[in-house]
Amino acid sequence: MKNTGRPTRYTADHALRARMAWEIGATDAQVAFLLGVSASTLARWCARYPAMPEAREAGRDDADMRVTYALYRRAVGYEYRETRILLPFGAKEPLAIPVTRHKHAESAAAFRWLALRRPDQWSGRAEPQDTNHDLADRLAEALANVARAAGDHG
Repeated sequence: MKNTGRPTRYTADHALRARMAWEIGATDAQVAFLLGVSASTLARWCARYPAMPEAREAGRDDADMRVTYALYRRAVGYEYRETRILLPFGAKEPLAIPVTRHKHAESAAAFRWLALRRPDQWSGRAEPQDTNHDLADRLAEALANVARAAGDHG
């Protein structure tokens, strides 16, 4: 069967460039724009050339892994090195002093991490404690507890 229509502009370089874009979080529309094609052309290339969906999956996996690692580090805290430049009074040249800094863990990041990894335990939704009691029964029980406590102390 003969190919009809315009010849494709697709080259192996397109898959490499697309993967790099997907690695930094680009959407399919942004990748298509970067490659100078329409979104439908990108979709056709992904269907026709196996290197394109492989590049998309690998690029997105790499981006997800970096974000996961960054979230993990924020959740548990980490240390990093920086160089402080000081110019002491009377000195002719600045001093470069290496300093180790500690970034404390962030509870919101830790909660988010646990909510994603262990949703059954950390979803943030409270399970009903006792569904057999209605509000009136619980109120009567609470009043009885208060009366009993007042009798013990009185």
